[in-house]
Amino acid sequence: MASIVFGGASGLAMLGLITLIHQSFTQQAAASNRLATLFGFACLAVLVLQVVSKCILTRLSQSTAARLQFELCNRIAAAPLPELEACGPHRLLGTLGGDVGAITNALSQFPTVCANAMVLISGLVYLASLSLPLAIGSVIMASLGIASYLGGLHWANYHLRQAREDRDEVRKQLQAMVFGIKELKGNNRRCVEFMYDVLLPADTAMRERLIKGTDILGAAHTWGRLSRFIGIGLLIFVWPRFWPVTSETLMGYTLTILYLTSPLDSILGWLPALNNANISLNKINALGLMIDPSKAIACGTQIPEFRSISLRNVSYAYRSPHSDQESFHLGPIDLLVMPGEVLFIAGGNGSGKTTLAKLLTGLYTPDQGELLLNKQVVDQAALGDYRQMFTTVFVEGHLFDRLLGIDANPMQLKRWASILGIEDKVDFETGHFRLGKLSRGQHKRLALLVACLDQRPVFVFDEWAAEQDPGFKEVFYRHIVPELTRNGRSVVAITHDDRYFFAADRVVELVDGKMVSSRRQRIAA
Repeated sequence: MASIVFGGASGLAMLGLITLIHQSFTQQAAASNRLATLFGFACLAVLVLQVVSKCILTRLSQSTAARLQFELCNRIAAAPLPELEACGPHRLLGTLGGDVGAITNALSQFPTVCANAMVLISGLVYLASLSLPLAIGSVIMASLGIASYLGGLHWANYHLRQAREDRDEVRKQLQAMVFGIKELKGNNRRCVEFMYDVLLPADTAMRERLIKGTDILGAAHTWGRLSRFIGIGLLIFVWPRFWPVTSETLMGYTLTILYLTSPLDSILGWLPALNNANISLNKINALGLMIDPSKAIACGTQIPEFRSISLRNVSYAYRSPHSDQESFHLGPIDLLVMPGEVLFIAGGNGSGKTTLAKLLTGLYTPDQGELLLNKQVVDQAALGDYRQMFTTVFVEGHLFDRLLGIDANPMQLKRWASILGIEDKVDFETGHFRLGKLSRGQHKRLALLVACLDQRPVFVFDEWAAEQDPGFKEVFYRHIVPELTRNGRSVVAITHDDRYFFAADRVVELVDGKMVSSRRQRIAA
């Protein structure tokens, strides 16, 4: 509101300057000193008001961007994991980067648009005071020019909307290039085909759409500006032939209309930004991220008491994004996890082990069946707290560059780092990690270090030992797993290492989404 007030006052002060210039041509020289004094005060007012308005706008723009991005991040954090996985990281990053910026840009310009609208209204009132018929004619001419501009904007909008869709594909392929650079470097033919048959066509399609939309928009904007000068020409050369008007009035009209061109341009120039913001908002809605806050799952912080966790007749199905047909079905599954237990989940690739782990940890919601904690059904409202019971290390899990949400003293950090052989990758004073040039094994060991320090009631490890050398496999199964299960904690591990099944109390085997066996172990080795 303050920016609108200062911006409007600045516009009115500028309009006062135009009025004083007009009066200097029509009044006697005796009043010139008074007009010069008023002109100086008006210039000072314009300077101060515009500087203050721009400073306020800068702060408004940055605070709006920060608030909008933080709100969107909160919504992403609250969104169900399957929906986020269906969106893909390239779309989420595109939304957080481009779409948030487009919406913020439109919102930050709104106070300026309101201020310019006040200037336009005041200018029209001044024109009407000079000549009402001439003011009506000016409004009609301006309306025709604005209508033609809006028609061009509507035409350009189609291409710009398509360009926004194409940008997601480009971002997807750029992400593929960055994460697949080793594979591209190792096969020149693959690299050439990717660059020329995948990346370049996607980028070309996006830019062609963008160029068409921008060209149409530029032509419409140029015509809109030119139409106003055509209107001035009609006022000067045609209007006096049909309606008597003094030269002083025509001069006042010409000066005022020339000045009003700037605020009108600002308003019309805001419309493409508003259009882009609308496209971005529709994109966010299409991704399903504009979640009703009343339905969003709260990020729980309380760790419930752990007496038992069970999955009762649980089923989950993946569906094709282009149809409602199931591409993989897990279940029905009945599973019980007790305090102090070591449970191994075994099975071939694609048997549903990771899906079962995500259902167990509350990251997926069952299509059918029930998830129970301490024999009580976990509903949507309790799911946030339920997830706090687990420390997880997934195959493709992300590793942050520091300890987050864990109060670990340097001695604990140093002990676990020594056990895992990664002392050189940890800053023991700050809790930061040195992530440069990590092998996959070191990456997983750092992730395990974080999990061991977290000390939640249940640890879930997804193929942790798959990329470790035999020495660290021995340490993991013979020393780390038993230590983690002390004080009633449980370990659930997805593993192919049948030679270490002795470390488990129970082994569950999956085949094609079905549980085919559940047997007790703990055979000495």
